[in-house]
Amino acid sequence: MRRIVQAYNAYAMVIGMTSYVTTGGKFRETRISQIYAVVMNAIALTFLPMGFWRSAHLMTMAEWLPSYMWIIPYVLYSINYAVIAYTLVSRCFRDAMLLDLQIIIVQVNREMSRTGKEMNSKLRRMFALKTFTLSYLCISYILVACVYQWRMPWSYILYAQLVNTFLTIQIVSTYFYFVSFWQIARGYDFVNQHMEDIISDESMDSKDQVEELRSLWALHASLSRTARRINRHYGPQMLATRFDYFMFSIINGYMGTIYSKYDHSASVEKIYGALIYWIRSVDFFLNDYMCDVLTEYQRQTKCYITEGKMSKELSSFLIYNNSMRLDLMVCGLYPANRNKWLQMVGSIIVHSIMLLQFQLVMSTK
Repeated sequence: MRRIVQAYNAYAMVIGMTSYVTTGGKFRETRISQIYAVVMNAIALTFLPMGFWRSAHLMTMAEWLPSYMWIIPYVLYSINYAVIAYTLVSRCFRDAMLLDLQIIIVQVNREMSRTGKEMNSKLRRMFALKTFTLSYLCISYILVACVYQWRMPWSYILYAQLVNTFLTIQIVSTYFYFVSFWQIARGYDFVNQHMEDIISDESMDSKDQVEELRSLWALHASLSRTARRINRHYGPQMLATRFDYFMFSIINGYMGTIYSKYDHSASVEKIYGALIYWIRSVDFFLNDYMCDVLTEYQRQTKCYITEGKMSKELSSFLIYNNSMRLDLMVCGLYPANRNKWLQMVGSIIVHSIMLLQFQLVMSTK
């Protein structure tokens, strides 16, 4: 798993999303990586508007898109550029969180190695699924020009390749958000497992129990503080990304429905676009689901049945742990969870139907 995260951190550095490189399992920033990130950000912010304009103009000339819907590609690409620009401009705030996250990862790994605990299968499956969706989307975005625009002149293909490569910034940014909370959830899961062992082990010496409880308490507090900082720094980014995904789903759902009925296009192109659409939906769902899992592990009840006398430290820790709440509000507007994702899906369906109704009305005139 460490190598997977390192590989995608290297890809993020290549496209200018971060100036930190991973060496020896640690995040490091060099003068060369700083300069490279600034240069890549300047290239993206300078050349993307022309690339987006050419892509939107090319889409408006497509036979399958109604002429009265010409503005839709321009709206979609304008939102994409705004979100990418914000992601690159706010890079320094996300980079600052990497060092805090690194401290937590080292602490959790050390404690898990000392106690012989292992990560639960649920977190493993979520990490594997998120890695798959990210890998598929990045590869698919990069290959879009080869699938749809290989007949175009080289200048259009190069601009399309530039656009699609930098569009992966939106996907990679949510991956780092997911992995950050995934690491925190892994720490909470360790605390839960070790706490249960401490309470159920009647042979443990009282002094050893007190030391273990103090260690768990300190780790739990560090996890909570780091989770709040991650949520605060990533809040505006995830708000912008959610709006981008919302518009992506509505507009591409509408255009995909029209394109699927176009007879002069290959079935491979239709399937290719549909897979990108649905896998990106799964990818975004995993972000909200990760927040649900994190709060579930943090709020997991620690009131285990114990026999005999309960120590003062154990009583204090249980009171602290059960009274602590971690509400992951995005910019203080709404909680990130599965219910919010389902509400968003409902809104996407409603607005997509409205566009299709408009299409039916205009086609009869």
